[in-house]
Amino acid sequence: MSTDVKTKLISRKHVKDFALAMAAHRSHKFTRVGGEFFIKAEANLKEFIRSYVKSLPSKGKTIT
Repeated sequence: MSTDVKTKLISRKHVKDFALAMAAHRSHKFTRVGGEFFIKAEANLKEFIRSYVKSLPSKGKTIT
């Protein structure tokens, strides 16, 4: 099984909405989210999942 899965895990709309909500409290108001941000967000999420799953014990059936 390949570890380089080409599946999108995140919704661009939800990421955009959340990022803009987090930026709303800054003095400079952001109104757009660039494409590179989505690539970085997706990469960070995939790396988090990889490292988290790798750290789990080898017994059990549920990822918690």
